Amino acid sequence: MMLKIQFGDPSLDNHFFEKNLALLKDHVSWPADIHNELSKKITVLDAKSGQPTAQFENILLHSKYDPEKEAADFAKNIPPGSRVCLYGFGLGYHLQPLLDKIGPDGFLLVIELNLDILATALKIKDHTQLFQNSRFKLIFGIDESKVTDEISQEMQHISEKGSDKLEILFHAPSFKCIPDKFPALKNALEILLMERRFPTMFRGLEEVNVSRNEEKVKSSPGINSLKNAHSGRPGLMVSAGPSLDTVLPYLRHLQDNFVLTCVDTAFPSLLKNGIHPEYVFSLDPQFESAFHFAEYTKGSTKLVFTPTANHNVLKNFSGDCFVVYKEGHALSQQEAIEKKGITQAGGSVACLGVDALIQFGCDPIFLIGQDCALTGDRYYSKHSRFNQQLFSQISGSAQLDKLHQEKFQKKKPVKIKNTYGNEILTDQLMYSYLRNLEQITSQNKQTRIYNLCSQGAAIEGTDILYSISELKRWFS
Repeated sequence: MMLKIQFGDPSLDNHFFEKNLALLKDHVSWPADIHNELSKKITVLDAKSGQPTAQFENILLHSKYDPEKEAADFAKNIPPGSRVCLYGFGLGYHLQPLLDKIGPDGFLLVIELNLDILATALKIKDHTQLFQNSRFKLIFGIDESKVTDEISQEMQHISEKGSDKLEILFHAPSFKCIPDKFPALKNALEILLMERRFPTMFRGLEEVNVSRNEEKVKSSPGINSLKNAHSGRPGLMVSAGPSLDTVLPYLRHLQDNFVLTCVDTAFPSLLKNGIHPEYVFSLDPQFESAFHFAEYTKGSTKLVFTPTANHNVLKNFSGDCFVVYKEGHALSQQEAIEKKGITQAGGSVACLGVDALIQFGCDPIFLIGQDCALTGDRYYSKHSRFNQQLFSQISGSAQLDKLHQEKFQKKKPVKIKNTYGNEILTDQLMYSYLRNLEQITSQNKQTRIYNLCSQGAAIEGTDILYSISELKRWFS
């Protein structure tokens, strides 16, 4: 049994707090206003190894058996020289092992928003060795805006030596204890955590695809061969969001004015309407991607793909193929990257499409179906495969809208502004895609990008065209 040390127990009066607080001042940006008392939400326990551990409400912060062994396991896969951004001070067991792993060339930035946990850590454990290390900094506070600004500044600082050295870590128990007064920051951290999990979730599948696509990747030219191939021509990138429904009837008559491209999810909708894109983009490693190409047997469309794209897509695609590597991807080889070319896109095929059009030299670029939100109570265009699958389950459009909403309710909502300045909901995954799009537009301000007929998310760095008439006036 673990021994509980109750709130106010005199055995905790061991002077660690004053000593730790005095040393901590060299690792924070403002005075550490932390109270020398245990919160009633904290229960301190003795682990079986004899070291103290603790619970915040009902959440155990460290192992009830051996916190130090658990901490060593937490740090074991971090490469030397890493610049680590960690959410979660906890009781601090995992911090010294991290510093030991990253070595003299590394740096450890720790964020802790729960002052009850931080006060407990300072009170029950001696952190002298940690706080005497110049390669450590702590961010904490009670003002969300102030803390967010400091995180942004420090992240920029620790990223200066290159993104390949940056490691984002989460101490899971501490992450569960973020106070409610940090809603925006908690959402941003949750999205960051989700973006880290996605490659991990698909790692095995991606490795299979990389292996099966090996010959195709070697034999295919890279996106570098298309650099400025369409310089000065307007580009159009079609996604499968709800706003595609507004533009689709006009696209057949407008397609010759653009370098017309699309994401794989929109590809079948365009083909069924007599629209033949010049390029289609695919990066999803899942088997379902192959269905988007099932009805395409011949034509002049070219495929731009990543090595992790589903191998069935490449096996069956009849046109020219061009490979592109995702920047910073663990399965990418430096020599191949330099030869073939890279994309700034994360996990979104739409971001790959926009980045590719910029590399093609297209200017301006028009986005269609790029909603990044639950527009009109729908995720996707009514012409999309996803929508058709839902439609086969129900008997009316009202029920269809309900199914879209039920899918959305399983995710965590994020409030954003739409193209009319009104509040609209998106989910965390689409929000991460929106952020990636905005990063691409921010880094390519010389390229004019327009969002056409969208009632979805306002995309910073793009201008809005509310009607097809505005697009037609552009060409006249």
